[in-house]
Amino acid sequence: MAETKILELGCGAQKTPGAVGVDRVAGPGVDVVHDLRRFPWPFPDGTFDEVRLSHILEHLGDVLKVMEEIHRISKPGAQVLVWTPHYSSMNSWTDPTHCLHMGYRSMDYVTKEARYDYAAARYEIEERRLEFGLGLLCLPGRLIAVLSPDLFEKYFAFIFPARDLFFRLKVIKN
Repeated sequence: MAETKILELGCGAQKTPGAVGVDRVAGPGVDVVHDLRRFPWPFPDGTFDEVRLSHILEHLGDVLKVMEEIHRISKPGAQVLVWTPHYSSMNSWTDPTHCLHMGYRSMDYVTKEARYDYAAARYEIEERRLEFGLGLLCLPGRLIAVLSPDLFEKYFAFIFPARDLFFRLKVIKN
């Protein structure tokens, strides 16, 4: 059985063992130095089984172009794991290098059911969730978000802010 080929974008020094790490600054764990805002990325089509983006997407600006490039370099059925601050989190707003702020439905624009053709790349959302801190003050937001993420974002996001969003996407290729 072939080994799973993992790409970790914006890896910094905390790269997943066995992954190919990409960052714009050379350092421990960085295998490929590349500015991910420059396209195309230095990988052949259909290379990776899994792509991980942990707190990097919000720094890149053009989400649709990034998702198209991930689609290009991924194998059919590849997993794409995304962690990013939720727009209600202070972490989303205090970092001056954040170019955008994301919500629960942000990845809907790259699904096969997308209402608009903003991007050619298509994914299936296998999992998405709002993540909260562990304190008791986070409990009301967590409960509301589990019952209805849309209700949470519409009425409660800035009362009981979420910390992060997580998406597990599956690459769909014809």
